[in-house]
Amino acid sequence: MKRRHFLKKAALGTMAGVTAPYILPAGRLFAATGARVANHVVFVLFAGGIRQQESVDQQYLANQGLPTQGNIMLNMLEGAAPSSNLLFNLWSPIGGQSPLSQQGTLFKEVRYSEGPTGHFNGHTVAMTGRYTETGLNLNVNPTWPTIFEYYRKHSDPAKSAINAWWISEGLGPYPSLNYSSNPSYGPQYGANYLRPASILGDAGQSQFSNAVSYQPDDVSRINKVKALLDKNFMRDADDLPGIQNTAENREAIKNFKLDILNSVSTNQLEVATPNSDYNLLTGDLINVSAAWQVLDRFAPELTVINTTNLDICHDNFTLYLDFLHRADYGIGWLWNKIQSHPILANDTIMICMPEHGRNLASNNLTDQNGLGAYDHTSDENSRRLFTMIVGPSDKVQQNQTLGTPGNPAAESIDVIPTIAHILGFHDDIPAGFLPGRVLEEAFV
Repeated sequence: MKRRHFLKKAALGTMAGVTAPYILPAGRLFAATGARVANHVVFVLFAGGIRQQESVDQQYLANQGLPTQGNIMLNMLEGAAPSSNLLFNLWSPIGGQSPLSQQGTLFKEVRYSEGPTGHFNGHTVAMTGRYTETGLNLNVNPTWPTIFEYYRKHSDPAKSAINAWWISEGLGPYPSLNYSSNPSYGPQYGANYLRPASILGDAGQSQFSNAVSYQPDDVSRINKVKALLDKNFMRDADDLPGIQNTAENREAIKNFKLDILNSVSTNQLEVATPNSDYNLLTGDLINVSAAWQVLDRFAPELTVINTTNLDICHDNFTLYLDFLHRADYGIGWLWNKIQSHPILANDTIMICMPEHGRNLASNNLTDQNGLGAYDHTSDENSRRLFTMIVGPSDKVQQNQTLGTPGNPAAESIDVIPTIAHILGFHDDIPAGFLPGRVLEEAFV
């Protein structure tokens, strides 16, 4: 597989890069009062809008008027694959490990209780632990702090941003979830941001090396950056407001990026597909593959990644199912890789949750197989989702399933306090900031 082929697979959007880390001033900020459950958390926003019917309910095509049911998430869920009407080639599950639902606790019914079920809304809720009315695709930072800010401000000793990563498939507003506009938190407590497909894609390569044409919105943002640089031209880097980084961390991240690019060019980068086949990559799997490279190199304590290709369900149900199956493979692959790492193995808890569901009734669009497509317009079905917490048996309850449609086991705002509990700083977050609860029943 040639580098060019990989880059074409990766070119799924506009350019983004690594946002420079924000390093806290030295010194004690808060005394952490809680003991840690584990030292590493990987939060996977299994996003793009996922219906319960095709995921945890394993109904496959039953809602399309066809009799075939079955499990297409073979790495995450227990259950037999569909036996007929197969619309795509099923990948064999990762060898050597049981489904992730057996390696932790599956909250099979979780409620997205308030606000619009849009992608930016759902991401914001998941990463702040607060319901929001903020509209879709607004390039503004959230009002309430993100999990990165809580982690970095309330950990003791203080953590640098090289310990916290936000790895996103898809641009638009998603980089804005790096940190909030809350005056008590903000950019000095943000995380590294990386959008792998843009860096490795043809578009990203071109923009790194050549002059390109930009859209009006891009010009506006570039002018803002230019104004900031002009204003601070005579200042030292360490004296710039908010965004700072140690020379050591800057060099480490630069070398990391160079090593990734060299691995691609020499056909050595291992990716989250069967036999590491670059031809099978999706944007989501590029994101998962790069997330593993970050985890392997830096062993960060907090990593948040997402998938978004499943948004194709708006007009192509067949491709939605295929992307769901492939993203499931990527999550299983990532967990398997974590178990091989000398630092992360036996000390990492992974949490997977869709940002929201999708409507019960299809829209008026059909795909090449005559299958109806689905939107997410805040009907009751689009408020149904699941949450999975996976980890070592001495930390996480194994093979446990909780919740029914009539009695949801959790809300989407519960993940952030749960992460804070795992990393030992939940009790240090100011009262009233996190209305959700810690999902204590998931832990030993």
